[in-house]
Order: sequence, then structure tokens, then C-alpha cells
Amino acid sequence: MKDSCNREIKHLRFSITSKCNFNCIYCDKEGFIPKTAELTVEEIVKLCRILGEILKITRIKFTGGEPLCRKEVIEIIKRVSDLGLYKDISLTTNGFFLAEKARQLKEAGLNRINVSLGSLHSATYERIYGSNALVRVLEGLKIAKEAGFDPIKINFVVLKEINDMELTDMIEFCGKNGFVLQLIELHQISKEVGGNGSFYNRHHVDLNPIINELEKKAIEIRTRGSMQNRKVFKIKTPKENIAVIETIIPSHEFCLGCTKLRVGCDGNLFGCLYRSDLGKNVKDALKNHYSMAKYEEIVRQVVESRKPYY
Repeated sequence: MKDSCNREIKHLRFSITSKCNFNCIYCDKEGFIPKTAELTVEEIVKLCRILGEILKITRIKFTGGEPLCRKEVIEIIKRVSDLGLYKDISLTTNGFFLAEKARQLKEAGLNRINVSLGSLHSATYERIYGSNALVRVLEGLKIAKEAGFDPIKINFVVLKEINDMELTDMIEFCGKNGFVLQLIELHQISKEVGGNGSFYNRHHVDLNPIINELEKKAIEIRTRGSMQNRKVFKIKTPKENIAVIETIIPSHEFCLGCTKLRVGCDGNLFGCLYRSDLGKNVKDALKNHYSMAKYEEIVRQVVESRKPYY
């Protein structure tokens, strides 16, 4: 199914809870604040089946809040995997519960994980996330790698005067461990960032000069055309490790390459991180057991509301 800009929906980003045990300084709340109760496990699985069948997609990413705060997360992964519709099931996490849940998640059918890791120094880590959990998260990454997750992606939001001086060390760390490093440019839309203009002005880093340097050093460059036209670089580090680095910049080109549909933990279906107000809550529709044609009509309305934000 395509929107009015001829962008085909290719994957879902599905929040299963708004709860989080961290207090990140740049949190965007996944673009929405829940207005009703969280979907039940049955409703989540049903909606995943409906959207998979209507959109003919095979990729889904579970998010939060912090998805591992949801006590039924293993059951959700297992049951969605058992649908047989999704070949690529991933999850984004702060990593706090990875050590205890990584192996269960892998056994349940989870294929990939993205872990937020903004620093390799405890004090800086705590400043960014409001939690003194760096050692625990690093242990979780180790166990996740042992469990067989591949790739493991590290989400690194570059922040001036906070962690930008760690970029070289983070590249080396990811190269050594075989993690993919995702460099993310700070955006100013969320209330936590954009609503406090001084934060954005103090800590925003333009990634373009960094990208220019990566282009000079790269032994391989490609563009993920199916993933918002992201640049992906492969470089050799000073310690002879090979690091893979993706770059994510909020821009018009980023929007033009967007192929995802979002689901809030309360059942709000929407097409853009920055325009959840254009979405439609489908929680009641799930209870009413509509025909597939009716669900398709609802989905099509949301898809057609999508417009590039930038």
C-alpha cells in the first residue's frame, strides 16, 4: 500500500508500552502520548496479523517506552513470530533488562536488537539517561551477542559538549565487538528538545561534516534506499577493526525515503513520528471484530494521511 507521495509501507514500528525505567534527556516519547489503556496481548497479536495481511509486510520493530518493561514481552514476540507473517522481528531497547531476557527473546523469535548507548563513561551515561546502568547494559550487550543476535545496532545520538568527544572511541568499540553504530542527529520536534530551545541550541551537532570525514575514510559506502536513504559506511579503525556506521539525519530526503507505519501502545495508528495527531485509534475497532475490508479502509485512511514532515 502506497501513500499520496508514492511511498510504499514496508514495515511497522509498534510500541507495546509507554512505561520506561530511564529518563533520557532527548526522549521523543515515540511521537505520541497514550490517551487510553495499553493494548492487551490479544489485541497486539490481532493487530499485527491484520496489518501484516493488509500491507503484505514482513518487517516489524517493537518499541516502548522501554519494551522490556512490558511483562508479557516474551509472549508478544513469540506469538507474533508464530503468525508466520514477519520474517524480520526487531526490538529497540535501553538494554537494562537485556542480560536477563536476551536468550528468552532470541528463543521466542526475535531476530535483531537496537540498543541505545550514548556513552562509554558512567558519569556521562547517567547524565544522558538518568540511570547509573552502564555496566549492566554492557553486560546485556555481551549476553545478547552470545545469544546469537546479529546484527546488534548501537543507537548513538550525538550531543555537543556531552558525548561528541567519544565518537572515535564508540566507533572503535563497535568495530571491536561487531556492532553496527547508528549515528543519530538530534532533532528539535519533541517537547523535551524543541520545547526547550536552549537544549537544542547547546547540544545539536550537524552530522554532515562527520559524514564528509567518514566518506574520506570509508572502504565501502552504500545507501539504504529502503530505509530513508541512510548512508552506510564501512571503515577500518586505528586498531585495525572494521566498523560499520549508519547515519540518520532528520531532513526532507529522510522523510521521502520513509516507509514505516507506527502503532502506539494504546492502538493509535499513525504515519509519522511528528504527526501522531493525524492517526486513528483502532482499539475499539479491534473489539468490534470488523471485516478485513473495514480494517483495510481504516489503514488506507491513515496511510493516505502521510506527508513528508520536513
